[in-house]
Amino acid sequence: MIDESKQDLLVQYVLGELDSTAADKVSAEIAIDVELRDFAHEMEEAFASLAYTATPMAPPPELPQRVLRMERGAGQDSRPAPRLRMIWLAIPWALAACLAIACAVLGVEWASTQKSLISLREKSGETSKELALLHEKNAQSESKLAQTQEALAQSEKELASMRERNVLAELKITTLKAQIAAYKGATAVVVWDKDKGSGVLQLDKLSPPGPGKDYQLWVIDPKKPQPVSAGVFAVPNEGLIRTSFHPTVPVESVDAFAISIEKAGGAPKPQGQIILVGR
Repeated sequence: MIDESKQDLLVQYVLGELDSTAADKVSAEIAIDVELRDFAHEMEEAFASLAYTATPMAPPPELPQRVLRMERGAGQDSRPAPRLRMIWLAIPWALAACLAIACAVLGVEWASTQKSLISLREKSGETSKELALLHEKNAQSESKLAQTQEALAQSEKELASMRERNVLAELKITTLKAQIAAYKGATAVVVWDKDKGSGVLQLDKLSPPGPGKDYQLWVIDPKKPQPVSAGVFAVPNEGLIRTSFHPTVPVESVDAFAISIEKAGGAPKPQGQIILVGR
C-alpha cells in the first residue's frame, strides 16, 4: 500500500512539478517498485483521458564534285596532245591547290569551331559558378527554414504546455484512502474539473460489492448539509476501472470525496458503510 505522502509525490512527478533531483529520485524508485510504477502509470492515463558540346563542321560539300568535274573535263578534251599533256601536268597542281583551299577552309572552320567551343566552355564555367551559387543560397534558405520551423515547433510546444498547466490548475486531484482494512489494497483517484462540474474516477484492485449491493460516490460540499451523490458505478472485477461522473445537483466547492457500499441502485444520502475517503 502506497502511503498518502508518496502518492502526492508521485502525482507531482507525473505533472512535472518536481525539480530534477527529486524527479530523478522518484524515477529511480519507480524503476524498482512495481506498485509505484503501476500507480504512476494510472495517473498518466487518468490525465490523458483529457554540360555543353560543339558539332564539328564538315568541308564545303561541293569540293569533291568540283575536283571530279575537273578530271572529267580533262579526260574529254580533244585538243592536241601537247596541250592535253600540259593539262594533265597541271592537274596535280590543281588538286594540290584545291586541297590547300580545302585545308584553309577547314582550318578557318576549325578555328571558328574551337573559338565557339572555348566560348561555350567559358559560358559553361560561368553557368556552373552561378549554379553552385544558387545551390549555396538554396542550402542557406533551407537551413533558415529549418531553424524557423524548429522555433515555431518549440513555440507551439511551450504554448501547449502553458495551456496544459492552465487546465491542470483548474483540476482537483484526490487520492481516496481506505477506511476499512479489507480495502487497504484498493486504490482510488478522483480528478475533479470545477469549471465543468464533473470528474473522472479511477479504481484498481477494488473487489465487487456483492449481490444486491452497489458502490456509490459522494461529493462533500461544505456549503451543503449532506454529501451530494455522484451516482453508483459497477465493479465487475478487481481490474482497472475508469468512469466519469456528475453530481446529481450542482456543487459550489468540493472539500472531499467518499465511496460507500449501498443497496443496489444507490441511496439519496449515505446509509451504508464508508470504505474510501479522500480530500
